[in-house]
Amino acid sequence: MELLPLLINFFNNIDVLMLILVRVSAFLIFMPVLSGMAIPMQFRLFFAFVISVAIFTSGNVTAAVFNDTVSGFVMLIVMEFITGAVMGYILFFVFNLIIFAGHYMDFATGFAMVNVMDPLQQIQVPLFGNLLFMTISALLVVMGGLHILMSVFFDSFRLIPMGAAFIIGNAPLVEFMVWTFVGFVILALQIALPLMGTVLLIDVCLGIMVKSVPQMNVFVIGMPIKVMIGLFLVYSVIIPNTGTIYDTVFNVALEGMASVIEGIAPYEDIVAP
Repeated sequence: MELLPLLINFFNNIDVLMLILVRVSAFLIFMPVLSGMAIPMQFRLFFAFVISVAIFTSGNVTAAVFNDTVSGFVMLIVMEFITGAVMGYILFFVFNLIIFAGHYMDFATGFAMVNVMDPLQQIQVPLFGNLLFMTISALLVVMGGLHILMSVFFDSFRLIPMGAAFIIGNAPLVEFMVWTFVGFVILALQIALPLMGTVLLIDVCLGIMVKSVPQMNVFVIGMPIKVMIGLFLVYSVIIPNTGTIYDTVFNVALEGMASVIEGIAPYEDIVAP
């Protein structure tokens, strides 16, 4: 008999569950690791549904008042999809700076023409970028980063009621996205700078040698030197500092997601988690 009130409440609020599922699905489309194409679609849909039911039964979800028509509900669905997508995209945006940094490193060492297939995203990615991205993704799972990001996402349902996100006409949100892109480029350059700076010094030295010994073929000896130096730097500098890179990227992603939630929350007195 105790199950009957639960079932009645469930079916009376099935529209709220659908809206939760829309926001969760949009978030998982861009969520690092969980959005990988290597994960079967059936599992991702089941995972989204399980999370939606958990959020629905938590009692922290409130629905905004909307026009009780088909068009009004469709607009509410669109709004929830955009809300989840914005929160997920900021994570996707930040974590993919690793691949962006890999482009810099590959270009500096001559590996730009050698791309590999990323099994998670099913796209061609740079060699060093794929190595770093897979390592950071593994650390994200092992270090509990996914749990922290999902807990912040859970709080978004308490801070942002269904259909009440302030997105349309939100100029500060657009400005934040622009500055996030600028910070994305700067952070990627900082990650790749040790390797890029060393290769630049090698190019300067090779240029001086060519001027001193014109008979020397710089292309024959230059490329193997840059490849060897590049591999040595990745082994001795980049890999030992992978934990620091992960901490930096994760903190930027967490702060970015919290700032987005605070920026689209409908109340000014809400403080981001």
